[in-house]
Amino acid sequence: MPATASGSDAGPGGSARARDHNQGNQERKYTVEQKAAVIRIRKCSTTAYYEILSLEKSATDGEIKKAYRKLSLLTHPDKNGYDGADEAFKLVSRAFQVLSDPDKKSRYDKFGGDPDSRFNPGAAGPSGAGPSPFSGFANARRPAGGGGSMFEEEISPEELFNRFFGGGAFGGSAFGGPQFVFNMGGGPGFRVHQFGGSRPRRRPREANAAREAPLSTWSMVQQLLPLILLFVLPLLSSLFSGSSTPVSPSYRVDTAVPPHTMHRTTPKMNINYFVNPSDVKDYSSREFNKLDQRVEVEYVQKLRYECDHEVLVRDRLIQDAQGWFFPDVEKMKEARAMELKSCNRLKSMNVRL
Repeated sequence: MPATASGSDAGPGGSARARDHNQGNQERKYTVEQKAAVIRIRKCSTTAYYEILSLEKSATDGEIKKAYRKLSLLTHPDKNGYDGADEAFKLVSRAFQVLSDPDKKSRYDKFGGDPDSRFNPGAAGPSGAGPSPFSGFANARRPAGGGGSMFEEEISPEELFNRFFGGGAFGGSAFGGPQFVFNMGGGPGFRVHQFGGSRPRRRPREANAAREAPLSTWSMVQQLLPLILLFVLPLLSSLFSGSSTPVSPSYRVDTAVPPHTMHRTTPKMNINYFVNPSDVKDYSSREFNKLDQRVEVEYVQKLRYECDHEVLVRDRLIQDAQGWFFPDVEKMKEARAMELKSCNRLKSMNVRL
């Protein structure tokens, strides 16, 4: 049953300010689900895009669009009168703009933070990247007046919403209303896709575009020469050389189990490990140093993988505890107090997570 918050009418022009939630001067309605969505989203960090859309990092493009479709309808200020819905709607829009653009999503997954921020090391340079599969949609920009550039101004959350739903957000088909082209990153001659409406025409090829000449045999050999040098020469070298590469000895970390009884400690990270004495009886100090480095690299890689898994499990438990309407406080405490053993081990070794 929708909750209401009523106030006096704003008078003439009030409809133009229907989404101004700070005025408190008109009747606003919202459901319990809408209120819960706003509260959950506003608790998220402004750049926690996966958390805002309630997605895992491995979410597909279809899951990202599905999550945006659901949350944008729940938080849109025209239909959700709960205080803060406008802010939640903007957070959902920004999260979708980043995660639906493969280039921005890649930089976000790698560096974190807002990929468009000038202070973010993963932000694109002045030249920008090539057209993304969502150019014309999530990464679309409005042309400025007076014949200016088409890439001068980012689209607003409201315009993104209208483009996604084709102007039919609160009635009719999800992609009804005015048609728009959904450019899948194609250049001249590539097909473009649209939702609804008539089939788009191909872009005309340039009249002066020269046809590519077929590659000659010598040109093909020149292009394949690096691959030949990379793969064939080492193979021939191994065939004609009489020496064989020594097998690196196996080892066990922290625990001595026969035949791994010879104890060693790496010099940099103080990792205790055990090897088979017969495997290293002829080892020089240089070979032992290489073995120590190998143990440290492989051990840190193992801890990183386990740490990522622990964080994923904890985040999933936190999401489960949040629920659809009201969070489970006890489960939330247990999830946040979950011990991250591998992550803590990495921190104790002064390894950056």
